[in-house]
Amino acid sequence: MHYFCMIAEQGQISRAAKLLHMAQPPLSQRLKELEDELGTRLFSRKGRALELTDAGRLFYRRARAILRDVASSKEEVIRSSSLGGPTLRIGLSPTVRALWLRHFDSLQYLYPDRQIGLVVGDSGYLEQLLLSSQLDVAFMQPPASPENFITHHLVTSKAVAVAPRGLVNADTGRLSLQEMSRHPLLLMRRSVGVGSYEQLLRTMHEAGLIPLVALYSSDASLILDLLHGGFQGIAVIPEAETGGVRKAYSILPIDADLPDYHVSLVCRKTDHDTDLIAHLLTSWQA
Repeated sequence: MHYFCMIAEQGQISRAAKLLHMAQPPLSQRLKELEDELGTRLFSRKGRALELTDAGRLFYRRARAILRDVASSKEEVIRSSSLGGPTLRIGLSPTVRALWLRHFDSLQYLYPDRQIGLVVGDSGYLEQLLLSSQLDVAFMQPPASPENFITHHLVTSKAVAVAPRGLVNADTGRLSLQEMSRHPLLLMRRSVGVGSYEQLLRTMHEAGLIPLVALYSSDASLILDLLHGGFQGIAVIPEAETGGVRKAYSILPIDADLPDYHVSLVCRKTDHDTDLIAHLLTSWQA
């Protein structure tokens, strides 16, 4: 198949033979044997060039697909044989990043012989990966379709505002919605479902205020990077993710009734590892 595909792609046996580092006669013989086996001609001659027949084009598509599958299978076997132990596939929402990092040492202690594969993504994306069995567990916001999962609540985190010191007026120790409307905003937003983003904008509109949203993202660390990079505005993120906020910034509660961020350990209802979940919960509590 490899020889046939090379001839099809080069259009000449001589060119294919040169790239395959072999003489032309043996390659021509291999092509003849393949056509005899299939009982049909795969090429027609156009001068010195070879063109695929209808049967040849069909066989080329199938042969290329088979060769890709073979190459992919080889890569999977090589990767599998290089692992020291089975992979523990964990999903991680960006709203849980700082909290999860604090528990990594205890997780390694529990599973010294397992390689940890970490997928960082929005909770909606992690939910899809869990459903398709591409993840074992995920640390994330509660799923939008809870009937398909087992959800273990870990911690609740308030939404807070982070702003450069001196930028905002917060005499009461809380940031008012009116003050927030005076500045560009960096907001957290889920890709699926309704959360603090929608609630904050709805509340501001009901108060007759027009929010200026400069950017929304599901990644709290990206929002903080923008702020630390000199953005002159207000970021709204989970309080649990403010550990890396620099001293030049204020962390303020928001004077509004916003939904909390709920960090949860989530697994599929079917085909889940009960012992693994128990160990992960123990690790988190430790």
